[in-house]
Amino acid sequence: MEKLEGRISKLGKKIKIEKIKASSGNADLIDIIPFELLFTISLNGNAISTISCSPASLIELTVGYLVNNGYIKNYSDIELLKICRQDIGKIISRNDLSSRIEVTATIDKDKIRHSDSLRFISLECGSIDDFIFEKGLKKIKSNLTVASDVVLTLNRETLNQQRYKKEFGGLHSAALFNKDGNLLNLAEDIGRHNCIDKITGYMLIKRLPPEDKIIFTTGRLGIDVIYKICRMQIPIIVTNSSVTFSAAALAKKINLTVIGYARGGRFNIYSWPRRILK
Repeated sequence: MEKLEGRISKLGKKIKIEKIKASSGNADLIDIIPFELLFTISLNGNAISTISCSPASLIELTVGYLVNNGYIKNYSDIELLKICRQDIGKIISRNDLSSRIEVTATIDKDKIRHSDSLRFISLECGSIDDFIFEKGLKKIKSNLTVASDVVLTLNRETLNQQRYKKEFGGLHSAALFNKDGNLLNLAEDIGRHNCIDKITGYMLIKRLPPEDKIIFTTGRLGIDVIYKICRMQIPIIVTNSSVTFSAAALAKKINLTVIGYARGGRFNIYSWPRRILK
């Protein structure tokens, strides 16, 4: 597939602000805040979603979104992925916050499945087992084991490699690691789900096998994120934040190791602890 997008150099935008301090009064300053792009994905000519995102790694975001939400099975299903003739840099420079970018992915029609896209995930009155059956989730089959010392390094390594969050904040991050804790890729975005889609899109494009990988995220782990990780068959996900009860319950059913509050020399294992060597 032809690569049609370059990397975006900055995710933030300067803005004039008035800063007020009780101790020293008012001051006019220049601040940097995250830039938000409305990004429309079209599949076979039909707009399927408009995503609020940071303007970087848009091809990875698109591929991850389409696969994680069940529109396609794999990256190889895509025949053409083209970013429309609108320059992202110019959009940012002219402060056009309402601008949209459209991406069209042309897929082999015989391979398109009825989408089980999770625009909104809810267990409603059903059980976790009902949810697994309805979404066709498969149990994760991986013999991966990881030393607890490796898990303890993931938060520090992710924070050290964050570029834009250090500059102006307001961003989530997700990082891809191998079993030895070596960083393979990192994504920053205003949306935690976008970070996951960008990482999984990167894996799909690079054809990286999932069974020996770890994803670290700075966002809360809910059932929607667990769904995406299960579709990718990644055996371990770690966050420095919280884990919801439904996410932990689903993870136990699908053999996914979920770790929360991984920071400050500690972490909690919520499901499948056998993969973590104490």
